[in-house]
Amino acid sequence: MPAFYRIVGIRRAATAMDGEGARKMGGRWNPPGLPVAYLTESRALAALEILVHTGRAAAHLLWVVIEAEVPDRMIEVASLSALPKGWNDISSPTVSRNFGADWVRRCERAAILLPSVIIPEERILMVNVRHPDFRKLVFSVPKPFLFDQRLA
Repeated sequence: MPAFYRIVGIRRAATAMDGEGARKMGGRWNPPGLPVAYLTESRALAALEILVHTGRAAAHLLWVVIEAEVPDRMIEVASLSALPKGWNDISSPTVSRNFGADWVRRCERAAILLPSVIIPEERILMVNVRHPDFRKLVFSVPKPFLFDQRLA
């Protein structure tokens, strides 16, 4: 069973997997209004995603990492060739958000593996928190995550 990781501010540890942040703000693969949770295949990519979106000051904040076990049968895999043109447009995530919204609405699986815009060869996992199988996922107790201070 593959493991996935989510790094969040310590104050968000208890609600890290509720999808509310993505519902309120939208994300690369979801428009505002759709609650999903984003994880990565490695702690390193999760850390890089934090730094890209929040800046180097993030290294001074308090973070936790949560590990999730997600059975293969619950994961759809999106290949690069299956994604719509423009999915990785930095200035406008409309194409990728529409793709993700369609996927969530189909509700076929609890999660989908998608490429990271930062490193397309690395993958993120978008989890539909309203899928019936979501409650079957196993999450670890949040553990402290420290950024190397040289990143600051």
